[in-house]
This record gives sequence, structure tokens and C-alpha cells, in this order.
Amino acid sequence: MTERTKRPKSKVTWSDVKSKLADFDRAGLQQLVADLYVFHKDNQTFLHARFGLGENPLEAYKQRIQAALAPDISRKRNANISVAAAKKAISEYNKAVGDPLGILELRLFWCETAVKFSMDYGYGDVGYLDALALQYSEACIVLSALDEPLLEDPIERLTNIRDDAQMGYGIWDYMADTLGKALLKLPMTTVEAEIPQTGSS
Repeated sequence: MTERTKRPKSKVTWSDVKSKLADFDRAGLQQLVADLYVFHKDNQTFLHARFGLGENPLEAYKQRIQAALAPDISRKRNANISVAAAKKAISEYNKAVGDPLGILELRLFWCETAVKFSMDYGYGDVGYLDALALQYSEACIVLSALDEPLLEDPIERLTNIRDDAQMGYGIWDYMADTLGKALLKLPMTTVEAEIPQTGSS
């Protein structure tokens, strides 16, 4: 293939960036991070969480989930509801910190936020409710990995979420079945919780 017919590289990858970073000294790297920090609020949130800065690094991610899943539609008629933006918040927290308990907290907060919004405004978008069901399922899966002292709060919150989820679309039945199966996997000597029967209320 001649120089004239060579195809330009179509996609820049991390390897390309990494090779450029090798030329930076300490001061250059610090300035690059400083530029990224100023460039976007999400970068600030990421760095604060990574370095454990601020009183509660989860709070900024919760605010993003709240804004994505439950915007104030009473003030803004064309408010954008975005499951993708909520997913991105959890993904970025996972990359920044990767704390399983923090991720569980964000999943529980997602479910609480989405259920309240759906019930308050009668919002029943299928994609929105599918995402709610998935986050609930993921939160239930984590129960079996928790030590006994950490079980009480998430079980109570999952139970409350299930009880509040009366928006139809089979959500209550799904949550009841999912939570019930998760509780059955736990040692009954360590958990005092009602295992709901599908179809009951």
C-alpha cells in the first residue's frame, strides 16, 4: 500500500494517550489533572470520590441519579428523564471508588427515587421500569455477600421499596419474588424478615 493510499487510524485508544503521558513530568501531569478538574464538574466529583475528599462522596452521585430519574417536572415541563445518565453515575462511582457498599447504596437510592417518582406522577415508561427492576435485582443479589451486621438496613429498605411499588407493570410481583428468593439464600438465624408470597399485598 503506497503512502497515498494509506488509511488514517480511525480511532484513538487509551494506548495512544498512554504513550503521550510517558513524556510528561510530575508538574505536567499535575497541570493536566488540574485542567481536567476545571473542565467538567463530573471530573471534580470523580476525583473527590477517588481521594475520599468531602464529607460524603456518595452525595454528588445521588444528586445526579435524582436529577436523572426524578427531575422537578412541576417547574420544568420538558424535564429530561434519563436512565442512561443514572447508569453513568453508578458506573463512574464504581470506577472512582469501587466500594461495593457504596454501589449498593446507590442502587437502593435509585430504587427509592424511581418508585417515588413513578407513584407521584404516574410515570410508567417501560424502559424506566425495566431499569428499576434491574437495579432492585442487583441490590438483592448483594445481600448474600454481606456480613450479618450489615444486612438489616438493606433488607428493610428493599422491603419498603417493594411495598411502595404499586405502579403496576408487574413490578410488585417481581420485587416480591426477587426479594423472597434472596432472603431464602440467607441463614434464617441471622435474618428476621418477611418472605413475601408473589401475588399477595
